[in-house]
Amino acid sequence: MLLPLLLLVASADATAGVLPRVPPAKEAIEIPVLTAPTQSVRLYVKFADALRVRATAEGSVRSDHASLDAVRAVLADAAATCTPAIRLDEATLTQLEDRAESASGRAQPDLAGIIEVRVDAPIERLALIARRLQALDDVEYAELFVEGTPPPGDIAPPTPSLAGNQTYRDANPGIDATYAHSLGLRGEGIRIADCEYGWNYTHEDLVDVSLNPEPFQTIDPGVYANGWDEHGTAAIGELAAVTNAYGCTGLVPNATFATFTEWSVQEGLRRLTCITNAIATSKAGDVVLLEMQTVGAGGNYAPAEYSLSVWNVVKTGSNAGVVIVGAAGNGNQDLDSPAYAPYMARGDSGAILVGAGSSDTGHHKLSFSTFGTRVDLQGWGGGVFTLGYGSFASYGGDKNQRYASGFSGTSSASPIVTAAVAVVQQAAKQRQFAPMTGVQIRNKLIATGIPQGSGGEIGPLPNLKPAVDSIPVTWTALGFALAGQNGLPKLSGSGSLTAGTTWQVKIENGKPNAPCTFVLGSSAIQLPFLGGTWVPSPNIVFGFALNAAGSLTLGGSTPAGLPSGAQAIMQVWIADPAAVAGASATNALVAQVP
Repeated sequence: MLLPLLLLVASADATAGVLPRVPPAKEAIEIPVLTAPTQSVRLYVKFADALRVRATAEGSVRSDHASLDAVRAVLADAAATCTPAIRLDEATLTQLEDRAESASGRAQPDLAGIIEVRVDAPIERLALIARRLQALDDVEYAELFVEGTPPPGDIAPPTPSLAGNQTYRDANPGIDATYAHSLGLRGEGIRIADCEYGWNYTHEDLVDVSLNPEPFQTIDPGVYANGWDEHGTAAIGELAAVTNAYGCTGLVPNATFATFTEWSVQEGLRRLTCITNAIATSKAGDVVLLEMQTVGAGGNYAPAEYSLSVWNVVKTGSNAGVVIVGAAGNGNQDLDSPAYAPYMARGDSGAILVGAGSSDTGHHKLSFSTFGTRVDLQGWGGGVFTLGYGSFASYGGDKNQRYASGFSGTSSASPIVTAAVAVVQQAAKQRQFAPMTGVQIRNKLIATGIPQGSGGEIGPLPNLKPAVDSIPVTWTALGFALAGQNGLPKLSGSGSLTAGTTWQVKIENGKPNAPCTFVLGSSAIQLPFLGGTWVPSPNIVFGFALNAAGSLTLGGSTPAGLPSGAQAIMQVWIADPAAVAGASATNALVAQVP
């Protein structure tokens, strides 16, 4: 019986103290080895959180808490000007930081305190200026931030149905999205934001999908000149291609999509702003995909979060409950090697990093994939059939009818893992009435995945059947709500009810400040009452009052020893003169121990 569980109600809307933030140690500033003509280097400086340093309209810096004389001396000597590195309004950044602090219980980095220092100088001089700034006590870190890195992919009449070529949708060697679809898990209720250079919004298999381009940003013509829109088309095609009689079918076609360009007409190269805006506009449980890589310590490609400013933003987003998936990069870099020790010492950003594995049942690491214990999961790194490029066919010679048979790299792998993340998240929200964190989803996909074969560590391939089947149905809404002043009151629950975990039940849409009665029972009796239906047997009944918003959250922790399958049925009745007989009622809710 689950009745003792609800007697452990601990608090209503309780808040706890906030732990201080511990910044990563300062890292040595090395000159990155650029590998493409599109790449450029910027100098980013992150100031200490407490100083609240801001760039001024005159191109200098200011603080209400420090003189910054030493900083200004370096800037003057370098003939430098300053501007915000993240080109979003400060209210947006503060809201993201507040969300992350509230969810994690820990103070967050001052994102507006990341400043771009602009100097017309060779990269060697930039490095010298960065080292001088980083040596100052007011500076948390300085870094040479690489922009314009190519995406981590292998750029290499009527359309028939091509879905049969998408074997990554099937069971091993695929992720078994077919099973997820049979359960109705096709991404409904999950937002996926894709961060990269560009997309072909008019492709025949995307034109009926709202890809929600980032407002006020136009993809730069350079994206099209480099063919990088084909990369985005291929990547998002794995996820979003419309279910119809032609072309491909996406892995999660019913998800909501958004696209954020890292190279725009309005702002130029804008990776940090692109990522930050994608995260800031996402809710807890939404997914942000980083289809990008950067120059790593070994002179080849590593995850985008190797850049410390990106890492800080990703960590803040993860703390706020946003699930972030990132390509590990196509540089065959060993993230466990001494060169990457400072990166690894930062700790876990919370992102799910994806390596490139073979498209057969061996699931071996492919030669180009970056690897190491920080790489969590793998997807197909070659042979992925999707939209764009035209390597399979370009029907009628039309760019909008191009299909690829060999999309590859950690770019093709990352959408496959992203789809698995979205499916697991949808199942969790349906069965537990609450989203999972990125770390929780990562752990589940690792635990239930198909083991990796040979090569450096890139993790298992997601296997959706055991992953989905392992998510228990914890909370089930039975209906029977009775309307009052604010319509139908709602009772929902969250938490897994496994021993030692916390749980919550939340009442919403009730009459503000109204007295109410919480009823908890071991069975459903469904008796007519005050124009509605009293559902639970009244084993435990207690009273309280709603808050001024007509809501309340009650919570506690799950004790050990509750038998699997044990259930409790609950409902809340609310004094409400606007209801049929003076009382409204929430839906009945069943809680079940997994």
